[in-house]
Amino acid sequence: MEILNSKIFTVLLLALSVWILFSVISAEIKKSEVKKEETAVENKITGMRQDNDVSERYIKNFENKEFLEKEARFRLNYKLPGEEVVFVHRDTNTQKASSSEETFPENLSNYKKWRYYLFGF
Repeated sequence: MEILNSKIFTVLLLALSVWILFSVISAEIKKSEVKKEETAVENKITGMRQDNDVSERYIKNFENKEFLEKEARFRLNYKLPGEEVVFVHRDTNTQKASSSEETFPENLSNYKKWRYYLFGF
């Protein structure tokens, strides 16, 4: 009974409980890190499966003669005998069409702008 009431026993019990507490906390931290890694790996697996499905569909298209002809025309610039190819280039310097909004002179007061907007003078 004297051992249970001693200060040394209390200090040792306190140190043991602190050690157990830190052990539990570190185990939970490691567990959460492993869960994060697991979800990252699962996401990577699903992404690879989707890529694999796309690749399989693309490979299946090689059995289709029309697909092969289309790819040869598009990627290799092939054409059938007697066929003429026309290239259409888009104009990158397009100008904006005139806007439907009316522009008001900047130096007019607000009521004059309204009068101009409503009545045209």
